[in-house]
Amino acid sequence: MRGFCEEGLRVLRKDWERRFRKHKETSFAWRLKYYYWHPQYRTLAYYRLREAAAVGWVREIFARLYEGASRRSGLEIHCPRLAGGVILPHWGRILLNASEIGEDLYVFHNVTVGNDYRTGIPKIGKSVFIGAGAMILGKVAIGDGVVVAAGSVVFDDVPSGLLVAGNPARVIRAVTDEYRRELVQY
Repeated sequence: MRGFCEEGLRVLRKDWERRFRKHKETSFAWRLKYYYWHPQYRTLAYYRLREAAAVGWVREIFARLYEGASRRSGLEIHCPRLAGGVILPHWGRILLNASEIGEDLYVFHNVTVGNDYRTGIPKIGKSVFIGAGAMILGKVAIGDGVVVAAGSVVFDDVPSGLLVAGNPARVIRAVTDEYRRELVQY
């Protein structure tokens, strides 16, 4: 598509494909309407199109659309590298301020991923699930396949494949790929 870089559009397609994996039989028009009427996905789409814009004036248009949608939906994204496959099942206050977020993020409402004003911002791996009301604060590394339980507050690094819960978060148990697939069903 003219005016957009191919890599940026590829990431948007990955979001789209993962979100509608369970709805393959629906029409394109239904999917487009779904994205438009759900504020969290509309905000994510504007963010992706802003990042994919190769022409300055196109980028500015999507930047303004993103800002307005962000205020309405409560979704703020400040991430230089946000990979594709993001699922946002509910809208509400969600702040994603990380140095990098890997593919297949599943994040619920009232989540804060960000700065602790002392050490920096987190780095999130791929296939991570973040439950409602969770906080990941500071310069921490969250490994691949981690499940952060609802209401948890993470201040320390979490190795790959673990379930963490509590305030402060602590390791509860190891998590299998099958458990994670059942949890998110995407």
